[in-house]
Amino acid sequence: MLRFLIPFFILFPFIIQAQTSLSGKVYDESAKPLPYATVALLKPSDSTLLFFGITNEQGNFEIKRITKGTYILQVAFIGFQTYYESIVFPEKAGDYGVVVLKVKSLNLSEAEVLGEYIPITVKKDTIEYNAAAFKTKPDAVAEDLLRKLPGVEVDRAGNIKAMGEDVKNVMVDGKEFFSSDPKVATKNLPADAINKVQVYDKKSEAAELAGIDDGSRDKTINLLLKDGKKQAWLGDVTAGAGTNERYAASAKVYRFTKSNQFAVLGMLNNINRFGFSFQDYIDFNGGLPAMMGSGSMRFSISSDDELPINFGQTVNGLVTSGAGGINYSFDLKKNNRIYASYMGSGTDRNLIQKGFTRNYLATGEFTEENQNDENSRNYSHRLNLGWKDKSDTTRTLMFNGSIGLTDSREDALSFSKAIRENDFIHQLESNAKMKRSGMSASSTFSAMKKGRGIFKLYRLGMNANFSKSLSDNDRLNLSQYAGIEVLYRDHQFRNKDSRSQEIGASLGSMVKIAKGLYFEPDVSASFEKNSLNRTQGLSGEEQSPVDSLSPDFSRSLLLVNPTARIRWNFSKMRIVPGLTVQIVDNKNVLSGDEGEQTTYARVLPSFSWEWDYSTGNRLSLDYNSSLSEPTLEFLLPVVDNSNPQSLFYGNRKLKPETRHEIFANWLLFDQFSQTSVFARVGGTYIVDKIGFSRWISDSLVQRIYLLNTDNERELNGNIDFTTPLKIIGMNLHLGLNGRWTNGLSFVNDAENKTNSFSRSVLLSLDNRKKEKWDLDIGAEISFTDAKYSLQSGLNNKYITLNYFAEFNYNPNDSWHFGMNADVINYSSGSYQKSVSIPLLGAEMSYSFLRNHRGILQLESNDLLNENKGLQRTSEMNYLREVRSNIIGRYVLLSFKYRLNKAAKARGGLEIEMKKR
Repeated sequence: MLRFLIPFFILFPFIIQAQTSLSGKVYDESAKPLPYATVALLKPSDSTLLFFGITNEQGNFEIKRITKGTYILQVAFIGFQTYYESIVFPEKAGDYGVVVLKVKSLNLSEAEVLGEYIPITVKKDTIEYNAAAFKTKPDAVAEDLLRKLPGVEVDRAGNIKAMGEDVKNVMVDGKEFFSSDPKVATKNLPADAINKVQVYDKKSEAAELAGIDDGSRDKTINLLLKDGKKQAWLGDVTAGAGTNERYAASAKVYRFTKSNQFAVLGMLNNINRFGFSFQDYIDFNGGLPAMMGSGSMRFSISSDDELPINFGQTVNGLVTSGAGGINYSFDLKKNNRIYASYMGSGTDRNLIQKGFTRNYLATGEFTEENQNDENSRNYSHRLNLGWKDKSDTTRTLMFNGSIGLTDSREDALSFSKAIRENDFIHQLESNAKMKRSGMSASSTFSAMKKGRGIFKLYRLGMNANFSKSLSDNDRLNLSQYAGIEVLYRDHQFRNKDSRSQEIGASLGSMVKIAKGLYFEPDVSASFEKNSLNRTQGLSGEEQSPVDSLSPDFSRSLLLVNPTARIRWNFSKMRIVPGLTVQIVDNKNVLSGDEGEQTTYARVLPSFSWEWDYSTGNRLSLDYNSSLSEPTLEFLLPVVDNSNPQSLFYGNRKLKPETRHEIFANWLLFDQFSQTSVFARVGGTYIVDKIGFSRWISDSLVQRIYLLNTDNERELNGNIDFTTPLKIIGMNLHLGLNGRWTNGLSFVNDAENKTNSFSRSVLLSLDNRKKEKWDLDIGAEISFTDAKYSLQSGLNNKYITLNYFAEFNYNPNDSWHFGMNADVINYSSGSYQKSVSIPLLGAEMSYSFLRNHRGILQLESNDLLNENKGLQRTSEMNYLREVRSNIIGRYVLLSFKYRLNKAAKARGGLEIEMKKR
C-alpha cells in the first residue's frame, strides 16, 4: 500500500493548486499573424521561466493550467520589440485578446531593456534558449541546465535528446570542444558561464558548401558563452576524502576569447569514476574487442554506434584512476581555425569475479564454476590535431590527425572446474602475467570545391592509418582430469607483434541533371596490409619456441569502390537510390607459403527516402548493404592454446559477411504541446555470417572453430514517447523496445538454432517546473525469451524489473539536497535463483563565500551496501552468471572552489526609460 500512497502524496500539491489558462493572438502592425512567437510568463523577482507557449500558423497561443500568482507576461518575436505586462492570475485568465508587436527600430531610444530574458526564440530551423531564464544550482554544469530546457531530455547516463532526436554534437561558441563526445562539454562546462543554448540540425560540410540538402543532418547543441566569461578564467578545483580511504580530486580551467579556446581538465580518484569521455571507457576495458568478448567467444565491432552500453554503466572491481587533458584552438582568421587536444588516462583495477555457467549439448549438459582475481594497470595517451578552413566561400579544406599510445599490465590468477551430473571432470588453475603496448596514428584530409554550371561540387579525400601492438604473455597452467592423479604442468610464453597499415583516396562530384535532380558519382580505393608475428613455446630459464605454434601471418587487401547515386530533392521530400560495386583482392600468407588469394566483386545497393510532411514531422525509410571482412586473427589457422581446456582455431578460408539493413522511422515533435514521438522498426539480414562450431570431448575439453554459417536474421523496433501532463505538472516518458534474433551455431557437429526475443517497457515521470525541486521516478521491465533447438528443455525465460527515483531540492541559492534510488529484481528463469538489489545514494551541498565560490558537499554511495555486481548472459549454447566485487558503500566529504562567477548576479527585469 505504501508504494501507491507515496506517488499520491508527491502529486497531491500539484492537483490542489488553483489552475487556469491564458489564450490570445499575436499580430504585427499590419494585422498579419506572427507564427512561432514565444509567449512566456516570467517570475518577477528574477525573470526565470514559469510557463510558456508558442503561437501557431494563425498567430494563436494558449497556455494551460497556470497556477495562481503574479507574473510578467512577455511576448517576443525576432525583429520586433518585446511586449511586457505585469498580470495577476486568476484575474487575467481566459482570452487576453490581441498583442500587436512593433517592428524593432535600429536606434531604439524610447526604451532600453537591461537584462531582458526572452526564454525561448524560434529562428527558422534553430530554437534558442536564454540560459538566464532557467534557474540552476550554484555549482551546476551544462548538463544540469539542459535538463531544464523544454524539448530537451537528458537521461540518467547523460545521453541527450532534443526535439525527439539524439544529440550527436555539442559545440562551444560554434567550435568543437575536446572531441566528438558531447559529454565532455556537458559534464564539465559550468552552467553559469552559458548565455544561450542553440538547438539545430547541422548539415554536412558538402551540403553547406553546395547549398544542396544531401539529407545528412546531425542534431547539434551550441553553447554560447557570456561575454564576461569569454575574457575571464573559469573553472573549479575540488578535493574530497571519505570512509574506507576513499578520495576524489579534480581541477578544470577554461578560457575563451574571440579567437582562442583553451581548457585544461584533470582528475584523480578511487571511487570508480574515470576520465571525461566515452573513449576512456573503451580504453579502460581493453578496447572494443575486449568489451564485446565473453570467455573464449570473440567478436568484432565496426563503430561506436553498435556498443550495447552507455556512459552510465556500473564499473566492476575497485578502480583507482587518473586522467588529464588540454584543449586549444586558435582562429587564424575568420572561418579558418586550427585546433589540438591531448587526453591521457591511467587506471589501476583489482577485479575479483566468480562465475557459474551451464553448457548444454545434444545429449545433456555440464556446468562450469570459475573464479578470477586480476590486477590490471592501463595507461593511454591521445593527441588530436585539426585544421578547418572555410574562409573562402567557394571551398572547404579540412585536416584531422591523431596519435595514440597505450600501455597495460595485468596479473591474473584464475581457477575453473567442470562438473557433469555431480561428477568432477576437470579443473584448471592459471597464473598469467601480461604486458601490452600499442601505438596508432591516423590522418584524413578532404577538399571540397563549389562548382560552376551543372557541376555543383567536387570532392577529394585522402586517409592514412597505422597501428602497432606488442604483447608479452607468461602463463603457468596446472590441469587435472578425472581418474588421473597426475597434475599436468604447462608453463608457456607467447609474444605477439601485430601491425596494420592503410592508405586510401576518394574522388566525387555532384552534377545537376534538372531542377532538384542530381547525379553523384564517386570512386574510392584503399590498400591495407595487416601482419601478425607470434612466437610461442615453453617458458623457463631459456625460452624454447615451438615452430607449429609460432606463425608469421599477413594479409593484403585491395578494395576499389565505384559508386553512383541519384538524388531527387523536393520541397519536403528527398529520394536517393544508390549502387556500389565493391571489388576486392584479398591474399593471406602463412609463414612464407604461396598464400590463399581470392578476388571477387559484390554489388551493394542502397536507398533512402525522407519526407518532412510538416514542421517537426518526418517519415523516412533507409536501406543499406555493406561488406565486412574477417579480422586477421579470425583468419589465422594456428591454434590458440593459452587455455588448454578451451582451444581456439581460426579459418583462413572465411568469407566476408554481407550485411543488409532496412529501417523505417517516424519522428514527431510538436513544439506547441512539447510532445515528441520517435518510432523505428527494421531488420538486419547477414549472408555468410561468421559463426562458431564447438566440439566438446568426453573430458569436456572444448575446441572452437570459426566458419561461415547460414544467414542470420534480426528484427527490432522501438517507440519513445514524451508528453507533458500539465494537470499534474509532470512530463511523461514511455519507451517500448523489442528485438528478435535468429542464428545458428554448431555443437559437436549438431546444429543449434538460437531464437532470442527480448522486449522492454520503460515508464517515467519528471516534474516540468524545476525551479526549486526536480523529481524523476519510473520503472522498466524487460522480458527475455531464449530458445535453443539443441535442447529445448533448457529454453530460458527471465524477467528483469528496475524501479528508480531521483530527487533534487534547492530551497535557496545556498543549499542543495539530492537522493537517488534503484531497485533491480532479476527473476530466476533458468538461473539458480532470483536476486533483488536495492541501491540508495544521497548528497547534500552548501555554497558560501562571495558569489557562492565555495561549495561544501557530502555524498554517499550504496548506503545499504547491497550492490552485488551481478551480470547475466544467455547466448549460443550456454547460460552464464558472473558476480564481481564492487566499490560498495562509502561517504565522501569534498570542498569545491570556483575560480570565477558571472560578473552580475541574475535579477529581475530592469527597464530604463530614455528621452529622444
